Amino acid sequence: MYLAQLLLVGILSGAVLSLVGVGFTLVLGVGKIANFAHGALVGVGMYAGYSAAKYADINPYLLLIPAALVFAVVGWAVAEMFEWRGRKIGHIGELVVGLALLLLINGALEVVFGADARTYSSVDIGSVKAFGLIIPATQIIAASFTFVVAFVAYLFIQQTRWGRALRAVAENPNAAALHGIRVPIAQRVAVVASIVLAGLSGIIIAPFSVMTPDVGAGYLISAFAVVIVGGVGNTLGAVAAGLGIGVINSLAAGYLSSVWTTLTPLLLLLLFLLVRPVKVQA
Repeated sequence: MYLAQLLLVGILSGAVLSLVGVGFTLVLGVGKIANFAHGALVGVGMYAGYSAAKYADINPYLLLIPAALVFAVVGWAVAEMFEWRGRKIGHIGELVVGLALLLLINGALEVVFGADARTYSSVDIGSVKAFGLIIPATQIIAASFTFVVAFVAYLFIQQTRWGRALRAVAENPNAAALHGIRVPIAQRVAVVASIVLAGLSGIIIAPFSVMTPDVGAGYLISAFAVVIVGGVGNTLGAVAAGLGIGVINSLAAGYLSSVWTTLTPLLLLLLFLLVRPVKVQA
């Protein structure tokens, strides 16, 4: 029974990592940008959901569509910023922009909400009992949302014209440009999609998460591990990797020590970088 509980907890927590990793694998695999602000944007989504429930008494799930539009506008602005600095400085400029955005967002969240950890439990839509555990429906929604997003993204990339263009850009931008694909536009679309997913991920996981201004740093590290293990640009691989890391984390915390929940993603990331070449997939 205890093992089943650990596996269930691992799957639910792994689904959260997968949800964050799906967006990051798009920006890294197709956009060719290591957006260090990705985790911080998840934090923005979390605080947006918190603010809606705490101060406006609005169910955060009602924010998903308007928030997607807002994050799309923000994403396009960020994509333009990366493109502008990329043309002038190159990849170093993109890394600096991402790091600057990370620090700016973390600082802004601390100024607005303070440094104290925050949670909220006003979103109560029931629960399910399984293997002796009471699982909030909010966690089930997050896991379901993860699987739906990954499957839709996979179908889009594999079956649509735009998806094939994104795959071509991910595999070889120069060859894609020779075949008439507008590579900068495709890369901007990947950045926008990743930021929208980051923001929506934050809103989805906020009802059962602890929020601090620097919460995005932890998600960024986990996202890197998910992308490297699952394959850069591979959305289904990101889901599988996130679930695997979540289960390993849960087993390690249950049988060893909770400190392994922090070390596991880092160790897996190091192991895969040492023994497996990083390939872009789509």
